[in-house]
Amino acid sequence: MVTRVLPLAAGLVAGLIAAPAALADEPALLQAALHGAYRGGGGLEDAATGDERDLADAAGFALALELRFREGDDRYYQLWYSRQGSSVNDGVATRDVDVEYLHLGGTVPLGGGDRARPYFAAGLGATRFSASGAGASDRTRLSGSLAIGVAFPLGARAALRLEARGYLTAMDTDSAIFCRSDNGSAFCRITASGSVLFQAEALAGIALRF
Repeated sequence: MVTRVLPLAAGLVAGLIAAPAALADEPALLQAALHGAYRGGGGLEDAATGDERDLADAAGFALALELRFREGDDRYYQLWYSRQGSSVNDGVATRDVDVEYLHLGGTVPLGGGDRARPYFAAGLGATRFSASGAGASDRTRLSGSLAIGVAFPLGARAALRLEARGYLTAMDTDSAIFCRSDNGSAFCRITASGSVLFQAEALAGIALRF
């Protein structure tokens, strides 16, 4: 009995080991990735005085959900969400500000081998500015992003990702960003310093294949 069970068990284990290796050669149908991020940039100013009131550089996180473009293709549709907990000093006090991006786009491989797989990504969507405190309100603007990254396979189902991504948000220099209207307070006088707001972030995370 034992002599028959052992070869069967050995064959089963070998099959379980070989199956993920074979699956790794085929693009996954779905991928999901969680990233830690550090984001900088965001030129703002006091509309009354012209003083700089830039968004503070700060950490954040990003999530990506990706769906394979078609069978046998290594391109993916991508739903991208990134959030940064930042702050702005309005000259009187420092106010907490959240900046969120939600983009729909895709990723394209740039060649590579078994150890490193570079890729390009792009997306279009919206930026949301949320601030704390009396008189503050949320604002949403159109935005886009471009990214370049590299994935390092950690096995059949996971990969380490390193990525750099830049964001451009269309802005109105005549409108307060964090309030419904300019009510005279320092915080509600803050506007964009140009017609677009640029931010860049460095990301590191883990992607899982399904």
